[in-house]
Amino acid sequence: MFREIAIFAKKRKTREGRSFYSYITTLPRKDGTQQTMSVKFKTEDTPKPEQCPMNIKFDQDFANIARQNYTREDTGEPAVSYTLWLNDWQPGEKYVDHSFDEFDM
Repeated sequence: MFREIAIFAKKRKTREGRSFYSYITTLPRKDGTQQTMSVKFKTEDTPKPEQCPMNIKFDQDFANIARQNYTREDTGEPAVSYTLWLNDWQPGEKYVDHSFDEFDM
């Protein structure tokens, strides 16, 4: 089953100062809430950061979501991170920004 999601690229730095991009998305849960998660690609073929945000399509049968418990460094509180792992993907429909839809401008 193919799914289409919007992904965003975020430029980050390691503690050593090396720059890299990470990808994030939100997926709807069955209860209607949105779950933010990182997106990782199992192949070298990744979206170009300068083209993000963009919609991508993937076969859900060849993807999985990993859940990892960790402790926040700043507060020491327990937390959970989610990662969507994709084996293969393809560009989706053109991304349309709806962030201003609820504002009267």
